[in-house]
Amino acid sequence: MKGLTIKQENFCNYYIESGNASDAYRRAYSSKKMKDKQVWEESCKLLSNPKVAQRVKELQEEQKNKSDITKERILQELSGIAFSSIASMHNTWIERKEFDELSDKEKSAIKSISTKILKKNIGTSDAPEIVDVEYVKIELYDKIKAIERICKMLGFDEPTEIEMNTSKPISVEEAKKLIERL
Repeated sequence: MKGLTIKQENFCNYYIESGNASDAYRRAYSSKKMKDKQVWEESCKLLSNPKVAQRVKELQEEQKNKSDITKERILQELSGIAFSSIASMHNTWIERKEFDELSDKEKSAIKSISTKILKKNIGTSDAPEIVDVEYVKIELYDKIKAIERICKMLGFDEPTEIEMNTSKPISVEEAKKLIERL
């Protein structure tokens, strides 16, 4: 983009690469003598520069266009995690489905699977009958984090704007009571 210095352009590229403004600033500028707070302040100033902000947007768009990642795909993946159920991965309360029988959506909600086999005596002490018992632990991705991310993406967490009009001035106490009722 015209109007950016080489260091500003480098900052933009490093910011896209790392997602961290302070790290991008440290890589693009000489900051060895600067304290972390000053680096953070300078990186925030850079990001609020309209030309730098525009260039960051352009680079993000370029990345988005190069990949086939869309908000819809991300939401679809997150919804698979958010609304998954371990119950759908079992035929009965004790018998789990074979991995091949799971849908792609169910598989994508699985964070990890671990197994262990232990020897267990199902007989008596006089007539032991030792069998292998397989324990399977299926861990799903965090549903709450997925739901929080969906809410953030869809703007459900945005503050709601409420317009309040009064015909006469009110006291601070009355204003607090009005706010509490909302």
